[in-house]
Amino acid sequence: MSVKRGLLTQAFAATAVAVAATATFSQLSAAQPAPGQKGFYCDTSSSVPTTMYQNSQGIREPWIKWVSEAFSASGYDPVRRCLEVSGRLETYRRNKQLKYITVGRMNGEDVVCTASAVNESCEGLIFTLKPGQDAVKTLNNLLTWREGQAGAPPLLESDDSDQIPYIDVSGRLGEDEPSAAPARPVPSNPVPAAPQ
Repeated sequence: MSVKRGLLTQAFAATAVAVAATATFSQLSAAQPAPGQKGFYCDTSSSVPTTMYQNSQGIREPWIKWVSEAFSASGYDPVRRCLEVSGRLETYRRNKQLKYITVGRMNGEDVVCTASAVNESCEGLIFTLKPGQDAVKTLNNLLTWREGQAGAPPLLESDDSDQIPYIDVSGRLGEDEPSAAPARPVPSNPVPAAPQ
């Protein structure tokens, strides 16, 4: 009887872990906001998963197109990276931690990250770059809505001799408006590189 009880306990524990993992992954998906609400989400309706932002007027714009398969073998295919990064961006936005996007180093790796001001170091991980990837070039080409758009926020240069760019995205997000309550904490696992 104790062997059956032990097996039953293990089965329940395994089910609980699977349900918790599924719930956590679902939270990272950042579902498309309802009309009249703003936020980041991952759009998988086309062949290229895309991190999208919807403003409070319901206008949607692409931010990051996920095309690289470089990390698919390790479980980070474009869809998973889109889901995770979209969730992170939405958490940073809700917590008012998405002022500038820049590049830096976290945990010994080059990353695209958030910063609260020009010349400030990385505060929130957006995603990890693949080894050897040109961080500044990646950042300059990263945000899809910047392509040929006259109204795009300026690319501010730091005082650093390497001229690290800082993209001010706060105005783009309309963060001068009242926002929702703070979101859940951001997962700490790094997400591999976006396309270059």
